[in-house]
Amino acid sequence: MREFGDPSAAGAPARVLPWLDAGGQPPALRLFCFAHAGGGAAAFRPWVTGGRRTPVQVCPVRAPGRESRWDEPRLDRVADLAEDFLRAAAPLLSTPFALLGNSLGSLVAFEVARRLADRGLPAPVHLLVGASPPPGVEARRLRLSGLSDAEFTDELQRRYGGIPDVIRDDPDLLREYLPTLRSDVAAVEGYRPAPEPLLGCPVTALVGVDDASVPVDEVAGWREWTSGPFTRQLLPGGHFTVLDHRDLVLDLLGSVRVH
Repeated sequence: MREFGDPSAAGAPARVLPWLDAGGQPPALRLFCFAHAGGGAAAFRPWVTGGRRTPVQVCPVRAPGRESRWDEPRLDRVADLAEDFLRAAAPLLSTPFALLGNSLGSLVAFEVARRLADRGLPAPVHLLVGASPPPGVEARRLRLSGLSDAEFTDELQRRYGGIPDVIRDDPDLLREYLPTLRSDVAAVEGYRPAPEPLLGCPVTALVGVDDASVPVDEVAGWREWTSGPFTRQLLPGGHFTVLDHRDLVLDLLGSVRVH
């Protein structure tokens, strides 16, 4: 089951997961993780609480309109989601960091990296993009905004899967989730990145060999968005397979030289 924003967490403490916890000794490297449409920090909870020990501090990103930020206005533009993160994370960016996104989260992570470069701020040591064609590609073919709730839900499930049965089978829960899902899908549909600036950091595209929504060959187009090294990594599984490969991602980052 893939976890989506939880309306029951509206009254939870502001930091359910330590994605902006700057206390203690700074880590050698922070990994900021951006979830798929409808997802939140909970999608990366196993990365924080499980797996082998690592010097990388995993920091799941919680966007507005879900989990402990349920009562905040939802954002339906990739640029606004990137700015929301940058405002919160600015004090942490003096420590080396990497960015990881899955699906919609890949576009947000990419936009964060671009804005940092444009402003002369510290760059990520690595950008990892999962389950996503290159920027702008999905926007040209994703047309879900005008669908009825039932059609919208069915089409999302057909293309990507991942909506938990407990939500799909409960009309009240589904009604609570749909506005967040719709705003996230609108962010993808409306994203039209300018051709510049290119990134300078390494980019790794992670794609599931069974992901019917993202052709394996298509992700090679991410190479055009960085002047740095590019790598394509094939994974077993479908659209959410990145979430199941914590150790692989951390191993990739283990080879990064941090200054």
